[in-house]
Amino acid sequence: MRHFARPILASLIVLAYAGAAHADSRSVDNLTLFSNTKAGSAEDALRQNAARFGLPASLKNLELVKVQESLTGKHYHYQQMLRGLPVDRAVIIVSIGKGGQLQKIFNETRHISDEVDAKAVNQLYNQSHISEEQALDKGWNNMKVQHPLVDVPRTELVWVPSKDGVQLARKVSIEAQMPTGGFVQYLNAHDGSVIDSYSTSIPRKGERSLAARATVGGPVLDRRSAMKAASDTQAARTSLRASAPVAALAPSGINGSGYAFDPDPRTALATEALTDTSAASAFDAGYSNKSLRDLTVVGSNYTLTGPYVNIKNIEAPNTAPSTTTNGVWTAKRGSNAFDDTNVYFHLDQNQRYIQSLGFTGTKSIINRPFDVDTDGLNGDDNSHYSYSGSTDYLAFGHGCVNDSEDADVILHEYGHGIHRNINSGWSGGDTGAMGEGFGDYWAASYSYSTPNGKTFHPEWAFSWDGHGACWAGRMLNRTDAKYNSSKTYGAHQSVTEGGVSFSSDELWSAPLYQSMVALIAAGKPRGNIDQIILEAHFGLGSNIKMPAMATAIVNAAKTLYPADLTYANTFQAKFEAQNILSSTPSGPSVAETESNNTTATAQVIATAGTTVNGTISANSDVDYYKVTLPAGKTLTLTLTPNAASDYDLELYNSAGTKLTSSTKGTGQVDTVTSTASGVLYAKVIRYSGGTGSTNGKYTLSAGW
Repeated sequence: MRHFARPILASLIVLAYAGAAHADSRSVDNLTLFSNTKAGSAEDALRQNAARFGLPASLKNLELVKVQESLTGKHYHYQQMLRGLPVDRAVIIVSIGKGGQLQKIFNETRHISDEVDAKAVNQLYNQSHISEEQALDKGWNNMKVQHPLVDVPRTELVWVPSKDGVQLARKVSIEAQMPTGGFVQYLNAHDGSVIDSYSTSIPRKGERSLAARATVGGPVLDRRSAMKAASDTQAARTSLRASAPVAALAPSGINGSGYAFDPDPRTALATEALTDTSAASAFDAGYSNKSLRDLTVVGSNYTLTGPYVNIKNIEAPNTAPSTTTNGVWTAKRGSNAFDDTNVYFHLDQNQRYIQSLGFTGTKSIINRPFDVDTDGLNGDDNSHYSYSGSTDYLAFGHGCVNDSEDADVILHEYGHGIHRNINSGWSGGDTGAMGEGFGDYWAASYSYSTPNGKTFHPEWAFSWDGHGACWAGRMLNRTDAKYNSSKTYGAHQSVTEGGVSFSSDELWSAPLYQSMVALIAAGKPRGNIDQIILEAHFGLGSNIKMPAMATAIVNAAKTLYPADLTYANTFQAKFEAQNILSSTPSGPSVAETESNNTTATAQVIATAGTTVNGTISANSDVDYYKVTLPAGKTLTLTLTPNAASDYDLELYNSAGTKLTSSTKGTGQVDTVTSTASGVLYAKVIRYSGGTGSTNGKYTLSAGW
């Protein structure tokens, strides 16, 4: 990944777009998708759309800070600046496809008027500021730091968007071991009051807030002593890295072995009877002897440090990682050595799986020795992913069922790392619920692929750690959970919508999981599904809402698999079922419509008397047709199914409003009419109440 920090100079020559078509775009929240738009460069795309996004024509307030590559193209991250300081979490990201086409623009920049700029100048130059030391003291006391630091705290001056413009703030980042954990705090640069904050320690269960930390009793560590200890530790790590040979980070080719639960003892043995207090012998048949790949060997000491996982002690209770003299681990549950091998196996395997999907080299996601403490959190019954400026890691607690015994917990936490390593701005909006829901899905994707995964409670998230005396776990099949656009969904929130109560996390995991189940049932490989979901996260920033993320997933499916829209249509249908996306057609062009029509030209109905043929291949399949109706004409669309099939016909205008729909009926000819001139979209779908076959052919004719 290459990093840049330079302004876009006003003197840059603007290259003309080749075939630009700005009307061929649509926006969902802060995400705008483009089609049939050729981009000269990311800077050209910004200049062409400057007025649209409220940017100055010169783009003088933007700095290119990162260029990121994914499977479908490159993503150019621009930071908004004001008077030499960053506007926090105000970025605009331009995604350019491999063929040079403009794919999407994600925009979180803020409009800076002359009045706002003048007030900013006054705050910056004419008002007193608290010092860095004062900011660190205030942040430290707000958090009541009681546990050792895992990174050196830091602070910087930033602008925080406010109701009246922007507020100058000290951004204070403090990362400690759990249960203190980490927080980013925005303190008013003039009086030190808290403007906003968010947690950087993301636990499997339970909400974390600065307000909750403020109520904690007990002694607080001395900040300066704790910071010196963290600084000394960081210096030692830096020295060790500098002296370590490069080969230590490369695959060693030395494999060991150890026991693991795959994915967990209940699923492996297909029984609910197992509990944390079951006899040790009850688990014997549930162990698998796994290869532990690419271990590090120093002398005769084999350690669980490889190219993708590094088992180490990070948090209390300060348990040293297990080692062997022959690379063979024989420990079973109840021993920390088993926790080590179980976690190493699952994370190493999962990273190799991610790479098999194409995320390698410059497209990699956590392709490095990832630090993991299998006995952390001071022994609490929880786990977390934690990140700071220079490091991130996983830690698993040992309360009740050891979290490190359940692959669902291990891969869920890794899911948080996946998010942050793709999108370092992952915060705000609905990212709390989506982060947890994605983690549940990511774990379920693997569990579903194991021998009993499709039959033993596949709808359970945390099949071993949850759904028992320890805690209730979560579900993956909450299709009754419905999205409300007026709400913001944080992590682990209890939500009641339409008389139905659910976890906010389940609202996001359900459509992902249901899409996977439906697509696998349709014969689609699991890897293609996960590839789509991972790819969709590139080119996005902070404050993402569920509709924008869902739109990005559907669009990624179309981009990666343009010849098989079963993927996009299935995701679309499942997001619609949760009210995350509307049933509005997205305005498909010829290239975006269903590929199983008889000819390419049949996808656009251009004249009266046109007849096209199509095929619905599954219940989730959807076909769109674009119709342009001249003014003063009345459109008549007639859908004729074959005798064995049932369909519905719907008509939408270009704004996505449904104009009319056909009368439901088994095997009936459906007709809709409209006098609305302009671009219209006909939608052919499977009739859910039909009694005919689940697929078949049809003809659609248009007249006016």
